[in-house]
Amino acid sequence: MSVALSVVIPVYNIENYLGKCLDSILAQTFQDYEVIVVNDGSTDRTADVCDEYAAKDARIRIIHKENEGVSVARNTGIEVASGEYFLFFDGDDFMEPYTMEELYKVAKEQQADTVVYGYHRYEDGKVKETCYPRFEQAIYENDVIVKEVLPAFIGLSCDKINDWLNHKPDALYVENPALWRTMTSARIIKENNIRFIPNLKVGEDTLFIATYLSFAKRCYIQQKCYYYLVTRETSTIFVYEKKPLQKLEGKLHQLSARLELTADIKKRRNIDIDATWRGTVVMSAIEMAFLLSKKIEGHSYRERYQLYLSYAKLPEVEKSVRDYHIQCKLQVKKIPFLLLKKKMYGMLFFATTLLHLVHYEFSRS
Repeated sequence: MSVALSVVIPVYNIENYLGKCLDSILAQTFQDYEVIVVNDGSTDRTADVCDEYAAKDARIRIIHKENEGVSVARNTGIEVASGEYFLFFDGDDFMEPYTMEELYKVAKEQQADTVVYGYHRYEDGKVKETCYPRFEQAIYENDVIVKEVLPAFIGLSCDKINDWLNHKPDALYVENPALWRTMTSARIIKENNIRFIPNLKVGEDTLFIATYLSFAKRCYIQQKCYYYLVTRETSTIFVYEKKPLQKLEGKLHQLSARLELTADIKKRRNIDIDATWRGTVVMSAIEMAFLLSKKIEGHSYRERYQLYLSYAKLPEVEKSVRDYHIQCKLQVKKIPFLLLKKKMYGMLFFATTLLHLVHYEFSRS
């Protein structure tokens, strides 16, 4: 039997958080929905919590599977979901009780296949930041979605780096590409076989939402916050940011995926989005120098430098750097980019090593 909304939730070792998430769903003022919880091989009591809630409400369906990562877990949920629209939530977050009712209503009233909305960053029991979508219009259609909405999610242009070097406020801002801040059309996802890339463990949302938007026909921007993003030190993204080798692997997969998506959109829609994300690659080349030049147990300086070169000397990375033209006055922040432009990789790596000695932390702020 089909329903209005399918909520897909991948879960892994979040026994202390999942209950609050599911309680916020069961408290919804909207009733025509199903919840598909995909337990991705949890080793704590997450599986028990899943089963306890499934016993409470028939709308909650649990799929227990071996651990294969969040992308495969979400794909598993997509395959069995029957809703008209999809909501992809994380099991350690929660939402307002009127979330589903208002999102479904606005989608119908605006004849939108996509609704983008705001969220709250939630930490230590209180809201730390409220984030509204930063778009000038409420409605975007067809090619305008690809030209104006999609670029806000997929990355940074090289022009944005120059804005940052020239101290323009929020120059490096991009819309949070997390799927939990969008409601998407099941028809578009299934008819076009849109799926999460299995080998992407972080950044999978970015490529999924960009791919999805390249097929969307009508997108509505809802200037309201419904979702509470819970910050915790054991979250996947928090752990990922602390592991340079994993981050390097992620950067490589993300670059490959962006190239494939760009080629597909150019062939299918005759729109070139290449320039909208090339700045992200340039910034990553600087960021990885900082991350890999810091001591990593079991890896010598030489090994870490060779790992850095494996990214910096990739043809598509060098192309991004070559096409980037620095436009700012001489300042300290400009120096790493000058070294990168001149392919002085050894000097850049050595310089970032020295900066670690004085406890300098790379920041995009």
